[in-house]
Order: sequence, then C-alpha cells, then structure tokens
Amino acid sequence: MPNALIACRSVTYAQRAVRLLERAGLRASMRRLPADLPETGCGHAVRVPRERVAQAMQMMNEAGFPTRTYLCEDENGGITKCP
Repeated sequence: MPNALIACRSVTYAQRAVRLLERAGLRASMRRLPADLPETGCGHAVRVPRERVAQAMQMMNEAGFPTRTYLCEDENGGITKCP
C-alpha cells in the first residue's frame, strides 16, 4: 500500500505526531528521510497511508505540529514528490 511521508520540523515533533495520530486510530510511524531531499526539515517524517494524508496533516496542524510538505513513498521504499 502506498504511503505518504509528512516532513516534520524536528524529531520530537515527529515522535509526538505519531503518538497523536495513533491515539486517533490512524496507522502512523516515523521514518528518517534522505539528506539530499530539499525542504524536508530535520530529516524525519511521519509515515501514513496516502489516502489519509490530508486528515493526518489537518490533525497535526490543529495540535500545533506545523506541516509544510509531504512526499510519496512507493512500495519499494523509494521517495518522490507527490503528484
């Protein structure tokens, strides 16, 4: 299943966001992003199912975890900009 990676400002925000989303019933985990990706903050992201990315970003923003961008993760773990 394809996932989305929501870039976070810090590792602490990513950890707290994962807990927030899991408590709300969304499947979420944390992933380190490659250093060569521009505009990805601290290099940590929250992984959620792609079809739930809008809901996850809204919940994160409402809880005070600012989100700027998200990327797409393919089934092989590759990362690209989402269409």
